[in-house]
Amino acid sequence: MHVFMKRLLFLMGAVLVLLLASFIYHRLALQREKASLNPIGQMVSVNGHDMSVFVKGNGPQTLVFLSGAGTASPILDFKDLYDDGLSKQYKIVVVERAGYGYSEDTSKSRDVSEVLSETRQALARAHVSGPYIILSHSMASLETLLWQEKYPSEVKAIIGLDWALPESYAHLKMHPQILRMARWGSQLGLLRYLPSRLYVPNANLSSSDRRLYQRIAYRQILSKAMLNESLSVKENAKKVTSSIDSHIPTLLMVSNGEGTGFSQEDWRHYATTFAKDQKNIEVTFYDSPHYLYHYQTKEVSEKIEEFIKETTD
Repeated sequence: MHVFMKRLLFLMGAVLVLLLASFIYHRLALQREKASLNPIGQMVSVNGHDMSVFVKGNGPQTLVFLSGAGTASPILDFKDLYDDGLSKQYKIVVVERAGYGYSEDTSKSRDVSEVLSETRQALARAHVSGPYIILSHSMASLETLLWQEKYPSEVKAIIGLDWALPESYAHLKMHPQILRMARWGSQLGLLRYLPSRLYVPNANLSSSDRRLYQRIAYRQILSKAMLNESLSVKENAKKVTSSIDSHIPTLLMVSNGEGTGFSQEDWRHYATTFAKDQKNIEVTFYDSPHYLYHYQTKEVSEKIEEFIKETTD
């Protein structure tokens, strides 16, 4: 038993030394990488922290992109979608929430009303006026639903990129302690030793953009804001409506459920149930995982263009 305890203590000590070395290397690397992380868009001050707003194109319609949870770099995540023709016809705007992309982190409440308020303030301070066509992915469905409910005059149309709908969150299994442990791992720099495909969802990026995404992820994955919004998501889902204003045309683009934690049948059921009896909502299905716009970029882009021309021009 004495020998076993000595070996156990030695092993624990070795692990602690390795974790300390990883933490020190990570902090030094973050300082070194900081110089290469000059914001692509403009920075605006909102609620005591800076937020990143990226604008491209000068078309007559303004498309506002909102990312799903845990997408470290929304600007780069949506890049192949808006670079694939949309920015040539429309004004593209990507708002990066606190703790995402080039935006500063925050410990402020991630109540959905607070998040929406910050997005609207960021747009106003970046001098981007509405009404907007909102393209939102996954968890950003909640912010979008609240937006169209409280400020319908600001929302011209909605395009849901594989929305995580309120009903789905009632059945989502949450593991807060695992999320908190994952944040500790991120703070220790352990993300640097994992395959990039696990945290860079957009495989279509160029090698230079992929490296940039990685550097942003090392800094932002499971930021305080990301963690808090994940821990708040079930309560936020209860605070939004499960319907769309009948005057707002809406397109729901639905994946096969891969990457959501739900079966295809269940995931698509949430969308069809949500859209039932709402004539202003169109639902289309894609045999692609949750980030469907990375897998069928051309088809998704063409469908978006078709929808916008048919419903808003």
